[in-house]
Amino acid sequence: MSPFADPWILDSLGIALTAVGGAGLIALFISQPLGPVMKRAVGVICAVMAVGGILLMVRAGSLRDSDRDLDPAQQAELAKALSRFPNVRFEVLMGHTGEETRSLASKVVDAVKAGTGAAPTIGATLPSQQKGVVLVLRDRETDLGRAVATTIGRVLMAARVAAITDDEPGLDDRTVRIIVGEKP
Repeated sequence: MSPFADPWILDSLGIALTAVGGAGLIALFISQPLGPVMKRAVGVICAVMAVGGILLMVRAGSLRDSDRDLDPAQQAELAKALSRFPNVRFEVLMGHTGEETRSLASKVVDAVKAGTGAAPTIGATLPSQQKGVVLVLRDRETDLGRAVATTIGRVLMAARVAAITDDEPGLDDRTVRIIVGEKP
């Protein structure tokens, strides 16, 4: 995934370009020593920077507003990653009641079924403070915890679904709880 696909980076870069381009245009009108050709060149460059910054901020907004989704290829990739853990029991819970969250959770459930051959435990909706998809393990610092976080987390991130890990000492060693929360 390209680092320029992150809305935060695009937004920050857009603000910087707009500010520099706008300041350049203001400075252009104040300054007198530039010749007419140089004044036009600087004016065009500054205007392009300002417009480019605005377009980057619009793009960041559209990325932020897009729904999280797993297409069939991404769902197959997630199923393949889940199949690397045949002795792990998966639970899928929703941390938010929105339609987009429900759709993503159902696709995660389908991927778990396809990857492990067993239906995951599907829990009721839990109110969750965390956003994105949370992979909850007993201890994420164990070998299994790191392997799950790395393998499954990377697949989710490649599919543009924000994923983090968390610890829950009450879980057994071979259980991974996947909480699908609202969009960050």
